Amino acid sequence: MAVRTKKRAPKRESGSLARYAKKRDFGRTPEPSGRKSARKTTRLRFVIQMHHATRLHYDFRLEADGVLKSWAIPKGPTLALRERRLAMHVEDHPLDYRDFEGIIPKGNYGAGEVIVWDRGWYELAEGDDPAAEIGHGKIKFVLHGKKMNGEFTLVRIHSREESGDPWLLIKDKDEFVDQKYDIERDDKSVKSGKTLAQIAKDPRAPHWISNREERPGSSSTGKKKPVRRDKLPSIKQPMLATLVDEPFDDPEWLFEIKWDGYRAIATIHDDGRLEVVSRNGLDFLGRLPDLRALANAFTSIPIVVDGEIVSLDADGRSSFQRLQNSLESRKRVAPRSEGALAFAVFDCLYADGRDLTKTPLEERKAILRSAIGDDKIVLYSKHVVERGCALFKQAQERRLEGIIGKKRDSLYQQRRSRDWVKIKAQLVQECVIGGFTEPRGSRKDLGALLLGLYDGNRLHYVGHVGTGFDRKLLTALHAKLDPLETTKSPFVESVKSNAPAHWVKPKLVAQIRFTEWTDEGLMRQPVFLGLRVDKDPKSCTRERPIDTDTIA
Repeated sequence: MAVRTKKRAPKRESGSLARYAKKRDFGRTPEPSGRKSARKTTRLRFVIQMHHATRLHYDFRLEADGVLKSWAIPKGPTLALRERRLAMHVEDHPLDYRDFEGIIPKGNYGAGEVIVWDRGWYELAEGDDPAAEIGHGKIKFVLHGKKMNGEFTLVRIHSREESGDPWLLIKDKDEFVDQKYDIERDDKSVKSGKTLAQIAKDPRAPHWISNREERPGSSSTGKKKPVRRDKLPSIKQPMLATLVDEPFDDPEWLFEIKWDGYRAIATIHDDGRLEVVSRNGLDFLGRLPDLRALANAFTSIPIVVDGEIVSLDADGRSSFQRLQNSLESRKRVAPRSEGALAFAVFDCLYADGRDLTKTPLEERKAILRSAIGDDKIVLYSKHVVERGCALFKQAQERRLEGIIGKKRDSLYQQRRSRDWVKIKAQLVQECVIGGFTEPRGSRKDLGALLLGLYDGNRLHYVGHVGTGFDRKLLTALHAKLDPLETTKSPFVESVKSNAPAHWVKPKLVAQIRFTEWTDEGLMRQPVFLGLRVDKDPKSCTRERPIDTDTIA
């Protein structure tokens, strides 16, 4: 198994507003473009802003090197000893952001209500340069605020589940510890005394107004232009992964479980209209009515999400055969029960008024996770950073199909790319059905399916499959194949079968699991898993893995 390691020496984390500016279009949002401050003072300021964007969280900001070093804390800070709060290190903000309280308009990055939940000044408990302490991955400080007081530690962690730059905020032992502290009871601004709900309902609540001078010719009494937002991207084809021969470890990659289901792009429009479309343009809503619950499953509308429609067992494993049964029966199954449908989501292409296809993957996934409002039908596809070999071993032990590797900074491309790779733990191939044999013995309807793969416009025979069926499935398959029957074989080779063969037009695609390819190019011990209604027969070619070491 390939292993790649890279070591990064700790360094002083200088203040920079480049990422802050990159995420904002200052022609659209009145947020300040901001500059680093050269302010000299012995008292470093801090602010904690309560922010209701796609999800409620707390923005924790420390003044350092002329900017506000910032962390997003989903549960907020605490005064309770030994409670660790996840703090995602985000882009630096300008110092004049610390006084903002009001509303970031819809369509802008971070749209939602904001209050100044706490503010004051801080001093270092260790070291003398906060930027250097942050650069080394640990900073100890003492807060002097209205609500938060005493010594705290922020420390970087290496999490297998969290993407981005995860840290922990920890309350250290001192006289300010309060084991009964409840942040939900402390929801008012220290600046105005208002709650987020009051800000949201107040028509006079200030929008984020910068201290920039008014442009020549502009009028403060003129009508405000509506906030522009990006158009919904048109996704003709989802991003596809390249097959490689073995797993690897690399800190620049993240790794996910490969889901065994139907790939789909879900779009929820402004008016609530839902579309769930396969990679070949098939509408899934008519076939799988349970998916209509997706219309109310996200907190950001409109939204475009990439994922896989799956059917899960009691252990959370996806099964294509069980999904096929759902497609055939169209019966509704209660959420969370075995066999219930779920939409396993792993990418977000549009949210919060932004086209995210040119946004790095890790940021897209963070936005996706925060936008999920109903986790009964929507399943967030977790990932690990760097440790592809360990995840692949788990996939083998659980008899899963395999794993997917993705570059952490990859952009979304509507094609097959080497920025995404797949490593199979089991051999699975989509094959074209070119015929079937007559049943023998007690079996009825058909005996085996005759399978092929395309090479250009030529369909080559790759074997027959006679296992994986029950009586009901055999009858259903025969009903689909009977109208396609023809007198001429679609295969370029002469096919020898152990029973009389019937040829069919190559219109149907079957998913097959098998153990290996023989020297003759046939599948050994194939098992039928189900029909692929979402695949074009012409796209069914033999997948040949490339060397992992050739991946850039």
